[in-house]
Amino acid sequence: MKRVGVFVDVQNVYLTTQALYGQGRINFATLRDYLLRSTDGVVTLTAFTCFDPESDGQRSFRNALGLMGYRVISKPLRRLPDGTIKANMDLDMAVEILTQADYLDEVVLITGDGDFKAIVDALCLKGKIVKIIGPDRMTSPELIQASHQYLNLHRIEGILQTDTNHASRSAPAESEASKSE
Repeated sequence: MKRVGVFVDVQNVYLTTQALYGQGRINFATLRDYLLRSTDGVVTLTAFTCFDPESDGQRSFRNALGLMGYRVISKPLRRLPDGTIKANMDLDMAVEILTQADYLDEVVLITGDGDFKAIVDALCLKGKIVKIIGPDRMTSPELIQASHQYLNLHRIEGILQTDTNHASRSAPAESEASKSE
């Protein structure tokens, strides 16, 4: 049976969705359902995010992701002496992907960040099928070209959520943690 690892760059997806659609949020339950429905085999879901330890909304968001079936890898954001915020999970995500790669047949990256092109190239050299699900008009062309398949995240039916249902959308406070990558 095919083994598929899905890795979600929460900050990238959140910020690009905000840039494109304003108040729109990603419905992570819809994303999970789409991935499970469209993939034959065993699917594991891993979400990467930084958080403000003082934000109850972000704690609730991470808990909701876990209850939806995502493995959540997170770390607190850092406030630098000059007042800027450091919130980046790219290295953590890259290490996790490469660590799991030998046990997977297919890797799905949900991001538009071109920094992941090197990971895609390494996975392809290992013989893995690599798919990118990235934000509309904001996915790196180099990332798309390096992968075997690209899907526009924002064309998944029901993916954008604009109501106040916190259990299935990105945390409102996520934007502060994400601005200074």
